[in-house]
Amino acid sequence: MRPDMAISNFVSRCLIDEPPVIYGDGEQTRGFTYVSDVVEANRTILGSDAVAREVLNIGSTDNITSIHLAEKIRDQLAPDLELVYEPAREADADHTQGDVSKARELIGYEPTYDIREGIK
Repeated sequence: MRPDMAISNFVSRCLIDEPPVIYGDGEQTRGFTYVSDVVEANRTILGSDAVAREVLNIGSTDNITSIHLAEKIRDQLAPDLELVYEPAREADADHTQGDVSKARELIGYEPTYDIREGIK
């Protein structure tokens, strides 16, 4: 993951006592997937013939704003830090959400972890 992407930016900066940087107003949303959900999906795929030669999106069905994510991470690691805002980056989408409907249909995929739990 690039060091300027949301989670790695927020965590790495908090760990060195520097404020997390939010690009834009912080209201952009993303669907972050907890690693245990990806692992479990891969285990299911390995044991299934239903997905041979299929491309599946394994992701979250719930979005979180950048500001909420930054606050949750900051509150866990460095609660005294203030958030820093930089101008939005030109290529960033305001909102992204993966479509897991094919994975749900073929392997019964359903994310079990919320990113807010994963941050802990």
